Amino acid sequence: MRPELAEAIKFAFSEMLGNPIEHGGNLDPGKRVTVNILRLKHAVICRIRDPGAGFDPALLEHAAVSNPADDPLHHGGIREQNGLRPGGFGILLTKQLVDDLIYNERHNELMFVKFLS
Repeated sequence: MRPELAEAIKFAFSEMLGNPIEHGGNLDPGKRVTVNILRLKHAVICRIRDPGAGFDPALLEHAAVSNPADDPLHHGGIREQNGLRPGGFGILLTKQLVDDLIYNERHNELMFVKFLS
């Protein structure tokens, strides 16, 4: 596997696993996040499911994925106002690095696909 593909998968996996642990499981060690990874000849498919209620993508003002096109750092001010740590780039960056990012209707389960060729 080419190093840039491995790095893209590693970053996407790390970002997409962190959100379910933090938000879906509320950092509770008694709650479980389910991870399935399938390595095919020409793709890697990763499925992550958390025990949370999910989220409404329309309410992600604190995430870069919701920024207006003319204000790429808009979410930073919202995060600061809400007392959130800096960040909020995970979904946006992951969408750029993988070939497909799919959520279930509740948004407590996702699957990403990265083609290797």
